[in-house]
Amino acid sequence: MTSRHRGQHRDPVHDALKAFVVLGHLAAIGLLGIAVHQQETLHDTAATTVPDSDPPNTT
Repeated sequence: MTSRHRGQHRDPVHDALKAFVVLGHLAAIGLLGIAVHQQETLHDTAATTVPDSDPPNTT
């Protein structure tokens, strides 16, 4: 009698590395999102604090 395998052999190291890569990609995407949001916030704040006209000439 020969034994037959049911289903695919699961390699725990491969699964752990795959999960690590997926988490790394999600962290990178999250950090990029935070950076973009922070840049937009800084740009909006700078635009509201800079006057639209030149300062008066004091000479």
